[in-house]
Amino acid sequence: MAGKVIDTEELKRIQLQILDNVAQFCEERGIRYYLAYGTLLGAVRHKGYIPWDDDIDIHIPRPDYERFLKEYNKAESPYKVVSPESESSYRVPFAKVHYPKSIVREFHFKPDLFGVYIDIFPLDGVESQAQAKECGELRRLMHVKNSVFLKSMPLARKLRLAITKLILLPFSLKKLLKRIKFTATRCTYDNSDNVCSFMSRTAIREIMPRSVFDEYTMLPFEGKEYRAPKGYDRYLKANYGDYMQLPPEEKRISHHNSEARWKE
Repeated sequence: MAGKVIDTEELKRIQLQILDNVAQFCEERGIRYYLAYGTLLGAVRHKGYIPWDDDIDIHIPRPDYERFLKEYNKAESPYKVVSPESESSYRVPFAKVHYPKSIVREFHFKPDLFGVYIDIFPLDGVESQAQAKECGELRRLMHVKNSVFLKSMPLARKLRLAITKLILLPFSLKKLLKRIKFTATRCTYDNSDNVCSFMSRTAIREIMPRSVFDEYTMLPFEGKEYRAPKGYDRYLKANYGDYMQLPPEEKRISHHNSEARWKE
């Protein structure tokens, strides 16, 4: 049974505690990590969360990512890392560090078994654009398999979703997860001129020189400082265009549809 709802401010407090713990763990062990996506944009533009956002993402290069997965849960910590490698029912191709005393329900997708979390995206070496296209398509198929039918969905969308789910029945989620990792890890990170976060559905636009991540700088985020890629300007332009320009007010909304609660 789930207990009391965790409000947005408390949710962010837990996420920041997880980020602190992960950053300290990585620093102590020489594991490379960087603020990513909206978290990096928030650090640069707002020195913290984007005001209408409520999640935290980081990148870890694949060799360090695999080490992180093996070592993190061995340390004394109230938080745990979960990934496709550790959980048979896991539904996404990247890791999460979560707080097991809480539970998150994401309304658009089938239920998972994690609490309030931060996302950990591996960075991989790039062999070709075709590699990114294949990973992006696999992520789209995974999204369909994980999606649930909502009462608010238009009938036409429900029909499209139902037909696609039927087509995908022969392909298990586990097979899709294995395929995306196999495709993403064809090329080693430290021997590649270009790198990418293949676990994103927008992987094709995220291919960029490894030099973007070869060095780091410290950026403020909610009163503390964390690692960011020294080439963050190129990274943010690739993902957000004119990233210092605020979006129109009608687009300043969270894209997450979820609820966090304490476990009873």
